[in-house]
Amino acid sequence: MNSGKMMKMGIMVAVAAVLAIAAAGCRDRSPRKRQIGFLMTLDHPYWQNMRLGAKDEASKLGVEVTILNAKEDPVLQIEQIKEMIAKRVDLLCLVPMKAEPLVRGVQMLNRAGIPVIIVNREVAPGCEYICYTGTDTYAGAVVAAKILAEAMGGKGELAEFHQHLGTGPEVARSKALRDVLKDYPDIKNVARIPHKGERDIVKTEMQTLLQKYPSLTGIYAHGDNFAIAAAQVCRKVGRTDVKIVGMGGSKEAIEAIKNGLLTGTSYQQPEEEGRSAIRLAVKYLEREKLKKRYPVDCPPITRENAHKFKGQF
Repeated sequence: MNSGKMMKMGIMVAVAAVLAIAAAGCRDRSPRKRQIGFLMTLDHPYWQNMRLGAKDEASKLGVEVTILNAKEDPVLQIEQIKEMIAKRVDLLCLVPMKAEPLVRGVQMLNRAGIPVIIVNREVAPGCEYICYTGTDTYAGAVVAAKILAEAMGGKGELAEFHQHLGTGPEVARSKALRDVLKDYPDIKNVARIPHKGERDIVKTEMQTLLQKYPSLTGIYAHGDNFAIAAAQVCRKVGRTDVKIVGMGGSKEAIEAIKNGLLTGTSYQQPEEEGRSAIRLAVKYLEREKLKKRYPVDCPPITRENAHKFKGQF
């Protein structure tokens, strides 16, 4: 065989080898999983349960979810949005740290062509998103406020332990109390106390409230943890006449209601909120038409029906 034929055969063998390798690579390469970003906060067991629900649902549906903790900081969350844009996620699920500042963040996603699903907290007008899913925070707070007003017999003085000022839940829950009290003109809100996420602060403030307002007969707390802390102080000093409601429906709160420590709460389902967000994201990416709102129910829990509920956090 002359050198020309040998060279030609060598080239053919090399080409065949390259083609074989390329074909094998195509067979081994799995399709790219859809990438979903999920920006939220993780500063409470409530949110950690939402995270677990989202991760488990993503695993079931075969998508990748990247979850980042904004720590109740809207500035940090804007930076995380930029990170998700750079990552080119297929869709972003967003729990807005604050309604107004996050409009700019969602607008950035709009310009980048990344669809957005709003979860649990509302975002202010001025931006585009596919849909909202989660507890109707305002409606759930109305449930708790009505439990309290009725337990107080429609009269007396109450105090409010509120969340971080300006966050979506703080605004909605405070408004819910004001709106409910319009129907109970003989109930007066005598104090608004920030709990700052710490039970010890609530306990200290509760002691002061009982001294300052001896006629106090109601506590409206923006969370079960803080309702329980206030109730423990009341029980310790023998003020069993004070009616106390929380929000969330934690395992601890449900037991406290059964035991008569708490008057009631509104039941939220963070795990289901996380799952719902991922399910809706996948449906949208599969070109299914979605409605604008997918609420997660938030029923009342009192001593009469507490045995029917199991807390998610």
